Amino acid sequence: MKINLARQKLLQKRVICGPSLCYPAPEIAEEAAQHRFDFVWLDWQHGAWTESTINSALASFVHVETAAVVRTPSDDATWISRVLDLGALGVIVPMVETVQQCESIVAASKFPPQGRRSATGLRTPYHAIGQRYDYLRSAMDYTENANDQILVVVMLETEAGIRNVREIMKVPGIDCVLIGPYDLSRSIGASSMDDPRVEDLIQQVLAASSATGVAAGYVTNTPEEAQQRVQQGFRMVCPGHDVTVLPKAFHAMKRCSDRLDSIRTAAHPRAVLA
Repeated sequence: MKINLARQKLLQKRVICGPSLCYPAPEIAEEAAQHRFDFVWLDWQHGAWTESTINSALASFVHVETAAVVRTPSDDATWISRVLDLGALGVIVPMVETVQQCESIVAASKFPPQGRRSATGLRTPYHAIGQRYDYLRSAMDYTENANDQILVVVMLETEAGIRNVREIMKVPGIDCVLIGPYDLSRSIGASSMDDPRVEDLIQQVLAASSATGVAAGYVTNTPEEAQQRVQQGFRMVCPGHDVTVLPKAFHAMKRCSDRLDSIRTAAHPRAVLA
């Protein structure tokens, strides 16, 4: 089975970075897959994805090094095993607060003896390498090696979750704890993510990461914010989201459109008068 380089980098104490996609457009995912990010995050929780569009999008990642990871709608084992069967190389599970949740998430993500995931999906054998494709042989290759390649990320988005962060990071199979700062701020009644109480909770996660060696991540929104959080010690960040980047691009195009008549008038005044 091919190596999940994103997970490998995390285990090597390095940084991974990739965009999130909410628009249910396999074509956008296909474009993102060509840019050699560590991962591309398909957001099924808050995006408009369906199983069908996610299935189509995941096909674009079979023959590239970029890992497709899916944020599931919840910690339900059915969602986790389903997206992995469709070919995702990782899951991001939202709203995690307890060790018991984490143990269930790992069990759903791993084949026996580490977990209870059932083998296997239609696309998963395509991750096999180094041999002529044969479904049964490739499926066995995937099943025997996937436990070492599936990236398991849990999101802490409440004060309750952060109180348990050190024990959560000790659960075997948890590769990264990812902070969702917006929900975290709302969970404590903060009016903004800049509230000092929010930053105090964030620093508790960083301290736990330093103590346990398990990566801490932060849902950043821009390249500049990603750089700032990496400098603090976070090792999984997001340089942008399609739902913020694309509107900015359209806004720039509209500004250009609004200027065209005045540019035309200035360059060709007689033609306009005629």
